[in-house]
This record gives sequence, C-alpha cells and structure tokens, in this order.
Amino acid sequence: MELSDIIERYRGPLIGLIASWGATYADAAEIAQDSFVDAYMNREACRGNWKDPQVFAAWLRGIARNNFRNAFRSRKRREKRVSLVQASTLEAAPNPLPPPTDDRLERLRDAIDALPEKWKQVVMMHYLEVTSVKEVAALLSVSPKTVEGRLYQARRELKRIMGGQSTSGVSKSESSKSDSPTLSTSISGIGKAILLLWVEST
Repeated sequence: MELSDIIERYRGPLIGLIASWGATYADAAEIAQDSFVDAYMNREACRGNWKDPQVFAAWLRGIARNNFRNAFRSRKRREKRVSLVQASTLEAAPNPLPPPTDDRLERLRDAIDALPEKWKQVVMMHYLEVTSVKEVAALLSVSPKTVEGRLYQARRELKRIMGGQSTSGVSKSESSKSDSPTLSTSISGIGKAILLLWVEST
C-alpha cells in the first residue's frame, strides 16, 4: 500500500474518529495528517504484516490516539498560558468564526455528544466525510455488521433525543446497503450538518 492509497481509504473515518474524541474538525484533520505520516514512516515497527489493511488500520488508530493525547496536552498548556493574559487583551481580539445560527444544528450537536461513545464514533466516522461502512469497520477493528448496528442504534437515539424528528429517513435494512459512499439525500444531510458543526467549532 502506498501512502496516497492509505490516505484515500482512511482519511474520512480517521478524521471522524479523532473528532469524536473531542477535537475540532481543523484539529482532527491536522492530527490525522500527522498520524498518516507517522504510521507510514514507522510501518516496519507495526506488529504483523503492515500491508494487511486490517493490521495497518489498527496501527494507524493507535498512532492517531497517541497524537491526539499529545495534542490535547499541548493545548492544555497553551490554555494555561493564555489564562495569564489580561482579559482586556483577549476581549480586543477578533473572533474569526461566527457562531452557528441554526438552532437545529446546535440541537444535533448536543444530541450527538449525548450518544454513547461507540455510537458517537461511528456517526462521526461515517457521516463527517461520508465514508463507507467497510473502512469505518477496518479502522475500529470490528465487522461491518457491527458498524451498521451501531449506526442504526445511533440514528434511533438521535431521533428520540431530537423529539421524533427523523435524522436519517431509512430503515435498518436500508442502512445495511451503506457500504457505498452514495447515500440518500436525507443521510447526506446529516453529514453536512455534522461537518458544519465541527468546522465552526472553536
């Protein structure tokens, strides 16, 4: 496998996975980029045959987790330094991102954050950049059927939290066909909403 092939296969789900851990979209994309390079440059240290997509996916996930933890610690140190700056100085700084204006998106963000971790992970990994179930499953080292089940349960819970408003418009049997990145308009709407939320995150 070439690095370009690995990035094409796992970019979407890896960014979604990192975002599910608490990173903003921009941070998740940066951490994912670093993780691809680190995993590929150190591929010979991978346990097992790194040319096996399943093996490499697990290796990539572990490196991404470590990179996220390191980035989180660095961010905490920066925040501590920033807290020492006078409030008036911070207030004078311009806000580069306008706050989201659609209340439904804020409700969706809260609903996704309220999901159990495993459900939140697959929602972010599958919908953030509209990635196939197979690639999500490989990165999590689970079967595609497991991912489909978690997506189904997550959509049901999101519908309940959102007060009965449909978030997907498809049944479980229809979701099992989602190995292809080609999704229904209603499903794609979730991805666009999630992407908007995390891009606008600060």
